[in-house]
Amino acid sequence: MKKKDLRFLAIIFGLIGALASCDIGDKGLGADILPPGDNVIVYLDTIFEIDAYTMRGKPIATSELTYSATRLMLLGSLEDSIFGKTDAGVITQFNTTATYRVASNLEIDSLFLAIYVYDFLGDMDQEITLTVHEFTERIFMDSSYYSDFDIEGKYDPVPLVQQTVTPEDDHTYELLIEDQDFIDKFLAIESDTNYFYNDSIFKDYFNGFYITAEPVSSEGTMSRIQLASSLTRLTMKYANDSTDVDSTAERDFAYAHFTIDQYSSQKINLFEHDYTGTRLAEIIDDEHAATPYSYVQGLSGVNTRFSFASLQEWMDQTPLIINSATLVFDVVPEEESGILYDDLPGRLMIGTILEDDSYEPIYDYYVLLANDPNQQASRFGGYKKAESLGMFSDTTYTYRFNMGLHFQSMVDGTKTDNDFILQLDDGLINPKFSRLWSNLPANERRIRLEIVYLKL
Repeated sequence: MKKKDLRFLAIIFGLIGALASCDIGDKGLGADILPPGDNVIVYLDTIFEIDAYTMRGKPIATSELTYSATRLMLLGSLEDSIFGKTDAGVITQFNTTATYRVASNLEIDSLFLAIYVYDFLGDMDQEITLTVHEFTERIFMDSSYYSDFDIEGKYDPVPLVQQTVTPEDDHTYELLIEDQDFIDKFLAIESDTNYFYNDSIFKDYFNGFYITAEPVSSEGTMSRIQLASSLTRLTMKYANDSTDVDSTAERDFAYAHFTIDQYSSQKINLFEHDYTGTRLAEIIDDEHAATPYSYVQGLSGVNTRFSFASLQEWMDQTPLIINSATLVFDVVPEEESGILYDDLPGRLMIGTILEDDSYEPIYDYYVLLANDPNQQASRFGGYKKAESLGMFSDTTYTYRFNMGLHFQSMVDGTKTDNDFILQLDDGLINPKFSRLWSNLPANERRIRLEIVYLKL
C-alpha cells in the first residue's frame, strides 16, 4: 500500500476515534466558555401523566355558516364494528324564481329534483337509495341549527320520490317527483303572484325537503353533496296561459328552475351515531375506564378529552422557560386497530374546553395563524405523519401538536385551564375516524408531552 493511502487511512481512523469519544448527550457541552452567571442548561422531559378518556362529541352547528357555493354536506350512512353506525341526512329549502311565469291553466309536464354529488366515501361498488320527503316546518336563515336537530313530526313520512343510484363522483342525479299531492300545491296557487314574488311567503308555503340515503352495502356509503351548486335545483317543465295569444296548436312548455343558494336557502346537516354492540359503547363517557385505546371520529361522533395530571407539581420545581412543547398521539397499527392507514383522518385538532363547554383552538394555533394566514397554522401540526423507527422496523403514524406558547402560558399562570379536547379538524364534512394509543401506563407509546425547557 502506498504511503499516501496509509496517511489517508490514519486520518479517517483518527476522526472516528475523536467522534466516538464525544458525549453528544452532555448538557454541559460548551458551558465552560459561558460567563459564570450565564450557565444555563437545556433540559428535555417527557410528561406521561395525562388523564384521558373517550367522550361523545357535542352537537355542532351544521346550518348555513360559510355562504359558499362549494360547501359540502354529507348524506348516507357508514357502519363498522368499532364505531357502529353513523347516519347523515340533510334538510334544505329551495327558492322562488323569476323564470316562472305566473298564470292560470297551469299544466305541469314534469317535476324533478337534481342533486349534485361531489364524491362518495365508503363502498362505491354497491348501489345507494336516495329518498326525498317534503319538510313541513319553516326554517330560517337567521337561525342556527345543530346536528341533532329534532325532525320528529316535521316531515311527511310518505316520500316524494325514492331512487336507487350507482355511486359516481362528480355526478348530478335527477329524481323525478310524481307525488300528486306535492304537484297539486303548485296547481293550487298557479296564478297567485304573492307566493312566487315574495320569498318569505314562498318558503312559508314550500318549507323544503328532507333527504336521506340508504346504502345497500353492509359497510355503507356516504356522499358529499353540494346543495348550493347551480346543478342542484328543483326543475319544473310547465305550460300555462301566460300570453294573450297562443300562436301554436300545441302548448308552449317552458322550464322554471327553483335553485338552492348559499344566501337565502337554509340547509342543515343531521348526524346520528349508534354505538350499540361495540366496545366503544362500554367505555364512552367513562372517565375511569381502563382501556389501551383512545378514539376520534368526525360528524360530532367521539372525541378524546384529556388533561395534564400532576402538572402543578412539575411547574413548581423552579421558574421555567419553555423552548418547545410537543403533544404526541400515536396511532395504533392497522393490523391491530382494523383501520387502514390510508383511511385515517388527515388532520386532528386540539382545543381547550371553556366554562360553557364550548371549544376553542389553543393559543399556538391563533398565533401561528395570525403570522401565516395562508398556511392556516400548518406549523401548529396535527397532521397524520409517518415515522419510521428504523430501516427494518414497521412504519408508525403519529399526530403531533406544537403547543409551546400555550404551555408557557400555563406555566406562567396566565392560562389556568387544564382541560383539552382532541377531535377532527374537518369533522363537519369528514366521517373518518382513528384509534390511538391511550394514556394507559402499559402502553409503550402512550399519550405524552415532550418538553424542551430552561431552568432559570
